[in-house]
Amino acid sequence: MRIVHAIVTVFVFVLLQMLVSPKIAIGDIAPDFILLLVAYFAIQRKPQRAAVAGFVIGLGQDLFNPELLGLNALTKSLVGYGFGLVGSKAEQDHPLLLMALLGVAAVAHDFVYLLFFSGLHLGKFIILWTTVSIPSALYTALTGLVVYKIAATLGSKAVRTLGKARS
Repeated sequence: MRIVHAIVTVFVFVLLQMLVSPKIAIGDIAPDFILLLVAYFAIQRKPQRAAVAGFVIGLGQDLFNPELLGLNALTKSLVGYGFGLVGSKAEQDHPLLLMALLGVAAVAHDFVYLLFFSGLHLGKFIILWTTVSIPSALYTALTGLVVYKIAATLGSKAVRTLGKARS
């Protein structure tokens, strides 16, 4: 039953990324639902398992952009591991803390991603990071909080297990 729940959750977040994210984007600024998926998974699992999940999810995302194959896998696995370490110890019921953690995860993800994406060109990196990544991280964090509250209201099993014993 856990595998079915995981597959359905991944499917829902991929649909949110494909269908909702472009509709609610403000120019180039859009929430990253795939990153939220990795972050939510990391809260529920040990850091090592979250890193593996981040790698698999990121690799799936990379298949749609073969020029940068492996970059999303790298960044999502780093976020999974890091968020699994920090997020598991934090009180997830505090909305501002959860939002801050999601924002930091998004900023860290984009920092690593853009270093490679920009070809280590410092000027291009700074422009993209300040004009797109930081606003997108804020949008992702706010969206993540809204998704969390909706899931909590609906009584999602994933939300009910946050902060409890991790497998």
